[in-house]
Amino acid sequence: MKRQPELPVWAQELRQRYLAGEASLFLLHGNVRDLYPWEESDGTVRYVALREFLERFLSRSKDIVFYYNCSEGIEFAEKGMSGKFRRAVNAKRTLKGQPDLTGQLPVLPGDVLPMLENLVTDVSQNAGVVVDYLETIVPSGDLSFMSDVDKSNLVSMQRWASDPALLASDNLVILVTEQITEVHHKVTSSASLAVIKIPLPDAGERLPFVRQQGSRRVTLEMPEGDLAKITAGLSLTNIRGLFRVARQTDAPITFKTVARRKKAIIETECAGLVEFVDPDHDFTHVGGMERIKTDLMRIADAIKKGRANQVPMGLIFVGPMGTGKTYLAEAFAGESGLTCLKFKNFRDKYVGETEANLERILSVIDALGYVLLLIDEADRTLGNSPDGDGGTSSRVIARLKEFMSDTSHRGRVVIVMMTNRPDKLDTDLKRPGRFDVKIPFFFPEEDSERKLILEAQLRRKAFPLDEGIDLDPVVKATNGYSAAELEAVLLAAAGFASNEDREKISQEDLETAAADTLPSRDTRMLEFMEMLAVFEASARRMLPERYREMPLEEVHASLDRLRIQLGRRAN
Repeated sequence: MKRQPELPVWAQELRQRYLAGEASLFLLHGNVRDLYPWEESDGTVRYVALREFLERFLSRSKDIVFYYNCSEGIEFAEKGMSGKFRRAVNAKRTLKGQPDLTGQLPVLPGDVLPMLENLVTDVSQNAGVVVDYLETIVPSGDLSFMSDVDKSNLVSMQRWASDPALLASDNLVILVTEQITEVHHKVTSSASLAVIKIPLPDAGERLPFVRQQGSRRVTLEMPEGDLAKITAGLSLTNIRGLFRVARQTDAPITFKTVARRKKAIIETECAGLVEFVDPDHDFTHVGGMERIKTDLMRIADAIKKGRANQVPMGLIFVGPMGTGKTYLAEAFAGESGLTCLKFKNFRDKYVGETEANLERILSVIDALGYVLLLIDEADRTLGNSPDGDGGTSSRVIARLKEFMSDTSHRGRVVIVMMTNRPDKLDTDLKRPGRFDVKIPFFFPEEDSERKLILEAQLRRKAFPLDEGIDLDPVVKATNGYSAAELEAVLLAAAGFASNEDREKISQEDLETAAADTLPSRDTRMLEFMEMLAVFEASARRMLPERYREMPLEEVHASLDRLRIQLGRRAN
């Protein structure tokens, strides 16, 4: 008995579901612009584009196989299939009293889709059809804003999905799109449509491809197995590009060059939706916050040792602005060794684009693995829109909840949200199981803590100082200052020295800057944010002494009083 060629997992799923009679209409999405292994009859493996893969896949069992997109029109896998196609379509057109199809085949979807419908709903036929770039045929959008042509295409696709003749036939239709959110929901939500996601290749799929690229004229400064591991998050097309550049430039492929290329590729593919964060500081540059740093070091150690059950799914850093939430989150990224990504502005004004952008980000994160995702000002990024946004915010939050509920991400993907207004975030999003740890941040209360912060900032920024500098007067003069305001004091001192054309900061510069720099005067709002941090904290030991034993009723009463005093500003 002839051995069946090995197929990728997604192709095996498509084959099994079709043979089981579950569906005849499939939608492939995700990593659809990559290379895929095709095993020849002699056992050799070639890597081909999706179109060629599907044409070969369908040609093994179908009499007519063709590919269609709205730019190139219909193209057949083999020349002889064109005549079969015309005879099949004309036979159906004759039954309907329509004229025969002559001349060149039409290209526009409005002309092609009814013709394809005649074929795929004919139970006497055995055809395989691939419709690519589906989002250009039935784009996502509100019906009231769609053109007549788009509406007509949508109706055609809905007829396909609902026609029992398609399921009863031996015909198979494969629709292809990169982003499923860009396709109209009336198509994607059809019960007769089987949706299959093509993921980015895993390490087991990347390794044979790396080996096939060969080391001819390419120097690898690592074993092939290690290269397959560190290219997580890249497509096979991206990896092929690495080898091509190395051959053209005679440069070796190193961990550093792969990391650089990986960063550029992923930032490009996410179209500015995320940015890589390469922290230039760690916990040695963070003054004070000893309790917080101890807890985070415990988590970082669990990540490095692969103890996934000791790693939270997510963390929330909550507290007033200027308390060092973002700075500490970046330092934690450096300590954990995780690849650090930060959300940029993924929201879009066009219908469905925000959800599509989020899906693209989460797909990259899922493929990368071992990622620390930073979401700064989460109340703005993920908070409910007070003006109404057509339900976009609720859909974004629902998708993020779904992603964070996937326990396979534990230890591989850690999400850290920073916010000073946690009350604006969805309560269910913040629950344990999604965000297991909520860390409160406060202004430094002790002189010793402010001194540690100043010393850490001086180390990080390498300010040149006169000998014998005494920070104690500065510490005494900055009671109630945040970490950001302490940094402002040092920058002001450096400015005074620069104004007098001096390289080093003097004692007088520091004391003058401390006396001149004014802290935030919005004390009522800061108090409100501080009480929110107390309310959200996940452990009493994280709170300052004065809040540690405060009853919950008293916290509620303080928040209610401050909301009344702040009025609209608290909304």
